[in-house]
Amino acid sequence: MTTDMPKIDVFLRSIERFSAAGAVLTSGQAVTLKFPAGDRNATQVVAHDQLVMLVREIAPPASLDQIDGNKPSRFDYESNGIRYTISIAPKPGSWQVTIDGPAAAAPAPAAISVGSAPVRAIASARPSAPVIDGGDLAIERGQYAGEPTTTAAPATSGSSFLDALTHAARSQRASDLYLAPGVVPLVRAGGELRVLERGVSDAETLSRELGSVAPAEARNAWTELGTATFVYGDGMGRVRVTLSRDQLGPGAALRLLVAEPPALDRIGLPPEVPGWLDQRGLIVVAGIAGSGKTTALAALVRYLGEHGRRVVTLEHPIELVHAPGPWISQREIGDHVASVGAGVAAAMREGADVIVVGKVAASEDAIAVTEAVAGGHLVLSTMAIAQAGDVLSHLVELLPADRRELGKAIIERGFLGAVAGTGQGANRRFEAVGRSD
Repeated sequence: MTTDMPKIDVFLRSIERFSAAGAVLTSGQAVTLKFPAGDRNATQVVAHDQLVMLVREIAPPASLDQIDGNKPSRFDYESNGIRYTISIAPKPGSWQVTIDGPAAAAPAPAAISVGSAPVRAIASARPSAPVIDGGDLAIERGQYAGEPTTTAAPATSGSSFLDALTHAARSQRASDLYLAPGVVPLVRAGGELRVLERGVSDAETLSRELGSVAPAEARNAWTELGTATFVYGDGMGRVRVTLSRDQLGPGAALRLLVAEPPALDRIGLPPEVPGWLDQRGLIVVAGIAGSGKTTALAALVRYLGEHGRRVVTLEHPIELVHAPGPWISQREIGDHVASVGAGVAAAMREGADVIVVGKVAASEDAIAVTEAVAGGHLVLSTMAIAQAGDVLSHLVELLPADRRELGKAIIERGFLGAVAGTGQGANRRFEAVGRSD
């Protein structure tokens, strides 16, 4: 070991300074600090060779033998009188190092003092090269914590590169932004694809910038499976990102969402729809991609919360964040609940007035919706089909064969209506099909 401060100590001092519970360092990706309220990304990116050097500097011989055999290893490391646990998951060309320390007593503050000047927990810029040898980490906002509401000022994601692209796309009233290395960005506006007049980005830039706003779980899935989905805020609204890889390298499709759920009377739903919300049964929001399903569903949920209904939503991921309050509980599949079925069962036990299944796309989703309807709840969901009139048949088809007959009877008896978005952008409108139609 050298006589200088070990390189890992830079990150340990940051964990202590920000009162974090630990950190995750992944080759070629932004450092993640862990807090009880959720992960926050740092502005620094750690290169693979630097991460290898960092570990080899402090790892005991037994751990080095495991790592050299591409086997996970775990050891304790003491620094500044504090004992940390270091876990290494090595893969050829990509390591993940998890640092677990004393749990934070409270979530990271909105502003943290470093030296003599306060630093906001929202980074506005990023160093042009990876930083590991020294200097302070600056952390970005969490994925959901502190998102802008009607009483809070918007903030950027921490990636000025991505913010510039999404803001430019929003200025063209685009619903989607598509990024790939070596080609110009594309946007979908009014249902049509067009070129966004911005420069071409290389694979390294896209990987770094997308990785800096993605939570650790999404980065891991992107590396291991080639695809992942998450949501972040860009200061003008919410952005749902679907990461991908193809022959060109890393890519992403970014769905541009509004900053907060809109009021129901502002989105142009047919006049009969609010009357459905006073009953028990099933309401489905249908439509093709970009037709407004997410926005319409969020507006319905907001209306129910404002009218004193206890609402439990089950989403993957959470897309539009409702204002904090006692009426609406938003739960993410895989984080807050293990599955859609488990989430619906919990909501039923709690006596929720309304259960929202963010999307029905698989047999498990259809079963959960059917059980919630049979339990006498108001149930809301979305389906990616073009016509409102096709909702019932499509939902029944998703049920397993041995449940289809009973499920069909339950769904038809409880069906209140379906809303379908048609058109996109300024041409978007909604049509409704009710129980008696």
